[in-house]
Amino acid sequence: MAEQDPTVLEYEQGVNDTYLENLKRRSGGYQIDDDVRWIPRITVGPLIGRVRMRYDGEEADDEFYVAETGADVDGIEVISWAAPAAAAFYGHRFADGSGPKVRRRFTKGGRDTLAAYEDEWIIAPDGPEFSTPARLAVAVPEAVPVPAAEPEAAPVPASEPAVVPGTEQELRKPRTSLKALLRTLQPEQYDLVAASPTASLTIQGYAGTGKTVVATHRAAWLTHTDRPEPLGQVALIGPTETWGRHIHPVVDELAAPGTVTITSLPEVMRAIIGAPERHASSDDFIDAYSAPLGTTLRRLVAKHRKTGPGLTPERAYEVFLRTNDLSIPAARRADFREWRNGLPTTYADALGERQLWPLLAYLAVLLTPQRTYDHIIIDEAQDLRPLEWLILAQLNSGAWTLVGDTHQRRTSHTPSGWKAIRKLLGLDTWDEEVLLGGYRTTRAIIDFAACLLEGSAGHRAYDVLGEGDAPTVLRADAAEGPDGLAELALQQADRLSADHPKGKVAVITPLVDVIGAYAATHGWTEGEDHYWTDRNGRRFTLLTSEEARGLEFDAVVVAEPSAFKALPGDNGPLYTALTRANLELVVVHQRVLPPAMVWYLGRHPAAR
Repeated sequence: MAEQDPTVLEYEQGVNDTYLENLKRRSGGYQIDDDVRWIPRITVGPLIGRVRMRYDGEEADDEFYVAETGADVDGIEVISWAAPAAAAFYGHRFADGSGPKVRRRFTKGGRDTLAAYEDEWIIAPDGPEFSTPARLAVAVPEAVPVPAAEPEAAPVPASEPAVVPGTEQELRKPRTSLKALLRTLQPEQYDLVAASPTASLTIQGYAGTGKTVVATHRAAWLTHTDRPEPLGQVALIGPTETWGRHIHPVVDELAAPGTVTITSLPEVMRAIIGAPERHASSDDFIDAYSAPLGTTLRRLVAKHRKTGPGLTPERAYEVFLRTNDLSIPAARRADFREWRNGLPTTYADALGERQLWPLLAYLAVLLTPQRTYDHIIIDEAQDLRPLEWLILAQLNSGAWTLVGDTHQRRTSHTPSGWKAIRKLLGLDTWDEEVLLGGYRTTRAIIDFAACLLEGSAGHRAYDVLGEGDAPTVLRADAAEGPDGLAELALQQADRLSADHPKGKVAVITPLVDVIGAYAATHGWTEGEDHYWTDRNGRRFTLLTSEEARGLEFDAVVVAEPSAFKALPGDNGPLYTALTRANLELVVVHQRVLPPAMVWYLGRHPAAR
């Protein structure tokens, strides 16, 4: 960080103090404007940065501060992060004649103070960075030198990645629930957060590229009242309820109250049909989730609506069990009929079958009015199956933002790529973008995991956390049976918890019942969200790969890689488990490792 001018920092702290006092006066409750429309809650936090820029046709520069909440502080303009002009702070490049000249980033200190600042020239320096008074009314002690302003380094060319200062320090902090990252939102991430709200957008992001950061901040940006024509209702849909609790703090802090619905796809379907809570079914019969089944159901509804009003989802399900008007391909029709013959004969019994939720939910959205959204954002979108896409299409009255990694598909029953999804949704136009920076996981962990998915290797342009430590691979004594594997996994979880006392540790494995049973008899106690603790204060989270989607941890133990369900030629679930680790990864096993992993270890002996 460049040398700090104490006069400048003291002045900026004074502005920050006045700004915070302004916010606290306004934070007693919500306000309503002339249109009786709720505005965002007042978020009290320190200034994020400052910008000096020139607008095309203007003779003088404009200066303003950026923060979570906008304000006018004694004639000093503070704009919110969602205001159009904030794009200048987040790295947006304007046309010739208009754009930022210099950016100042503030480092947050304790109790909402400003600990430091750093200036970044976008153009060649043309004088003082900002119109900050040379000295304050409060004298600076003579013993503290005030260095002359020095020109900053030349700006980074647009073709090279520019990582926001302070990003690595922020990423190395112990993991907690996801929080707003407005100070370290990268230029490539901001451009996607603030992309057109009316154009559908696909974001391909390999492990650790910040997909969930983009998805959550985009939901808040779309609904923010400092943006022109904010959206009224946005759905933010992820893979699990645990994921929802993980990202909730971002939306709570940044989004307008009541505008963003955080949910998971199973919960969307369960709410539509009023089903009891159920864990995911192990039945993965392809036709239960296929587009041809959707066509069959649409034709059934259209045909029987013509015969008379009052067709209900219950009645439609009974008709489905008997209809011969099937759109299922001829080659699969016999298997389909055999599967259908084994289904519950009543709608009430069908509600208890998790594999039938897509079928029942699609009938419901075709026959009964549903709540709709102005925009739907889906995290881990690669895992949605065709019939599930058709359900969500009935709930969306606007555009889509789909975020995911097609290399991490968990079943061959999902569309093979983004183009297949676009075709399924009937969309002619679609913006496709790729996130390239690695912001969550070290290169050593990513390179190790990439041996499982050939298409994922080398697709991160840079890794902010650097090389990192090579993963550790340990083998349990096969003669000790399942208890030997469980004991080794728990030993490593205990060690990692001690090494990361303020962070988060996970054990990810298909054998959660085996390891959980061993833990329960060896001093560990299970709490909410699969959270285990012992009497010494050690803690870890025990998850399947399915439950770990969208989450991140300081350190992870992956137990028995060969037990993970793999698609033909595709180790997506195991890849997901390995890449949940930010800083440290341990693999324990008794069985022979997957061939790709054996091949990698043979060529990289350090990863042992």
